[in-house]
Amino acid sequence: MINDSEKPPKSIWALAAALACVGAGQSTVFILIPSEVRNLGFTEFEVGLIFSISALAWMFFSPFWGRLSDKFGRGSIFLIGMLGFALSMGSFAAILISAQNLLLPLALVFPLLVFTRLINGLLGSAVRPAAGGRIADLTSPTTRSAGFARFDAGWQFGVVIGPVVVGVLLSLFNENLLAPFIFIALLGALIGFYNFKDMQGPAEHLDEDIKTKLQFTDSRVWPSLLIASFVGMANACLVLTVALYTKDEIITNGESVYSVVAIGFSIVALSGMFANLFIVDKFQIRPLNLIKWGCSIVLLSYLFLSQATSISSLYLALIMYGIGSGLVRPGNITILSLSVSKNEQGAASGWMGTVFPIGHLITPFTIMPLYMMSPNFPYFLISFLALLLIIFILLNQKKYFNY
Repeated sequence: MINDSEKPPKSIWALAAALACVGAGQSTVFILIPSEVRNLGFTEFEVGLIFSISALAWMFFSPFWGRLSDKFGRGSIFLIGMLGFALSMGSFAAILISAQNLLLPLALVFPLLVFTRLINGLLGSAVRPAAGGRIADLTSPTTRSAGFARFDAGWQFGVVIGPVVVGVLLSLFNENLLAPFIFIALLGALIGFYNFKDMQGPAEHLDEDIKTKLQFTDSRVWPSLLIASFVGMANACLVLTVALYTKDEIITNGESVYSVVAIGFSIVALSGMFANLFIVDKFQIRPLNLIKWGCSIVLLSYLFLSQATSISSLYLALIMYGIGSGLVRPGNITILSLSVSKNEQGAASGWMGTVFPIGHLITPFTIMPLYMMSPNFPYFLISFLALLLIIFILLNQKKYFNY
């Protein structure tokens, strides 16, 4: 059990609040935007293209911002990320509403939607690298897992609270789509400024002469990226298939697929928060053990999911997945953080940010064809990949994961 003197600084909660805002924004975008864009006459492919272009920009710019945070400090880079997120949220909704009210030529709507969402990929990608470096600056090796767990819990909370905020604001403002976007954008900007001010302390002043050249091929880096890629693919598989699986294999007596799946995703997020705040944050567990236990639970969760035939069995599998992934994520980023020097923390977090979108980029070409063959094939694949990953970790734990 971690005592009060060994707990991470409370200022990490402010970083978690920022990530909660980003998580709420992301869930708001994915709930409202696809159908609204399609109602303007755009195809599903074009809707996907808007998000894919932003994801690619995120992949390329995340390491860039990480290196800058090592050189010039966390605060300014973090603020750029939060302001970029806020600008993207507000402008994206403004373009969409202008198009719905015929205030923009239709020929300009799609490029403008791509551009405003691209802002999030270009600038919003600065948030995680700067915050990851900041957490490393503030924590000791023994409290780092707990620090990253609190940060990750912020994202899970945002994902849960986002749909609630959307529903309340839409009801208060007569279904005005701009209301939730502007609220989250302004809140994000304010939290960004608060963290920027909080970061203007001793930990903010880094050696500007140090030129970080950390590469993803570095043996200290790529094993953690491999694990993060698996977690991203497992998450993307769940996001893309669970609604289809629920409709095809579980719902038989007229229940609403949307409500069942919405509750399911809330269960995943809440289970992840439980793992973050009541396991990782409370107990001093080796990062390596967090990864091994988490991957094992994810493996079992997907096996359970492949055999789910009722809503209760579906929810049990989702609880297991939430707990498993909630152990893997802080354990993995902690090992990466402990493997590099203090002047490479931002760069390391930047590389970690690069692999977040990979699952959503490759899953449509891997998971969905398998689903068309048989609905439980994708879940068998993720279970098999989890098994391979566990074997890799066990065989190489002294070489790459000795923490």
